[in-house]
Amino acid sequence: MAGPFHLYGLCTAAAALLALGLMQFTRKKHDLSNEAVSWFAVLCVPLGVFFARLGYFLARLNYFREKGLAYFFRFDLGGYVLYGALLGVLLAACLSARITRTPVSRVLDGAAGPGMIAVCCCRMAESLVRLGYGMSISEWFGDPILLELDPSTRLPSSFAWADPSPLFRFPLACQPKGSEWYFAVFFWEALAALIIALIVLLMKRRAEGGHAALAVLLYAACQILMESMRKDAVLTWGFVKVSQLLSAVAIGAVMLICCIRLPRAERKRGRIAAVWASVLLLLGVVIALEFALDEKIAFLAWMHMDVCYLGIGLCCLGIILTVRPLWKRAFPKKQ
Repeated sequence: MAGPFHLYGLCTAAAALLALGLMQFTRKKHDLSNEAVSWFAVLCVPLGVFFARLGYFLARLNYFREKGLAYFFRFDLGGYVLYGALLGVLLAACLSARITRTPVSRVLDGAAGPGMIAVCCCRMAESLVRLGYGMSISEWFGDPILLELDPSTRLPSSFAWADPSPLFRFPLACQPKGSEWYFAVFFWEALAALIIALIVLLMKRRAEGGHAALAVLLYAACQILMESMRKDAVLTWGFVKVSQLLSAVAIGAVMLICCIRLPRAERKRGRIAAVWASVLLLLGVVIALEFALDEKIAFLAWMHMDVCYLGIGLCCLGIILTVRPLWKRAFPKKQ
C-alpha cells in the first residue's frame, strides 16, 4: 500500500498513462488526429478495467455466486483478465473512431505498440502482488529427499542438479512466498511484451490494421507457452486454462481477419486451408503436451516437463511462422 492506494493499482495506472503518452507521441505515423487519441484516452481506461473485471467474473462464476454479485464491484480486491481488458480497449477504439470519424483499424494500430508497453509494465507489477511465478527451482531439478525416498520419481527437468542456488536471483527467479525460490515467469512475460512492442513500434507502416493484428498474433502465441509455465492462481475452466483458450481464439480471429482482407487474387483455397490445418495441428500438439505435463497420456509419460515446454514453445513459434505469410499478404507495406 502507498497511503490509501494499492501499489499495484498505481503501477497499472502509470502504465496506462505511459502508453497513452506514447500513443500521442507516435500518432502522426498512423495519421491519427489529436482528437481521436484524446477520445481513446478518455474511454480506454474505464472500459478496459470494466471488461477486465467482467472477464474475471465470467471465469469465476461459482465464486461470485457464493460471495454475492455485489463483489463484482469490489475492484479493490483485485481479479482481472487481460483479454477482457483488450476487449474493452477494442470497444474504446470503436467508439473513439466513430466519434471522430476515423477508421477503427487506424486507432488500433496507434494503440498496438503503446498497449504492449502497458502490458509489459503490468506484468512486472505482478511481483508486487506475488503473482506470475512458476515452479520451485529446487523442485524443478529434483528434491534430493524425495529422490532418496522414491528413486523412480519423475523429474520435471531432464537432469538433476544438486545445488541450483546460482539461479536463485532475479530476473530468473523470485520469492513470492517464504524463502523458496520460484521461476519468475512474470519477467519473461514482460520481456516478451516489450519485444513485441519494439517490433510493432519500429516496423514500417503497413495497411491499416496490420500493426494491431501482428501484436495480437505475437502476444497470443507467447501467452500459450507462458500461461502453461505459471503455477500461481491461474484461472481455469475445468482443466483448461482460460488465457490459453482465449489466446487460441485470438489467433483464430487474426487469421480470419487476414483471410477476409486478402485480395481476390490471393484467395487460393488450398493455400488458406493449409494454413488453417497447420495451425489446428500445432494447437492439437500443444493440447497433447499439456496432457503430458499433467501425466494424463500414458505413452508420453517419459517426457520431462522441460521437453514438454520446449515442444509447446516450438509449436507457438510454428504458429507465428505459419500465419505470418498470410498476415503479410493481407496487410502489405504502405508505399
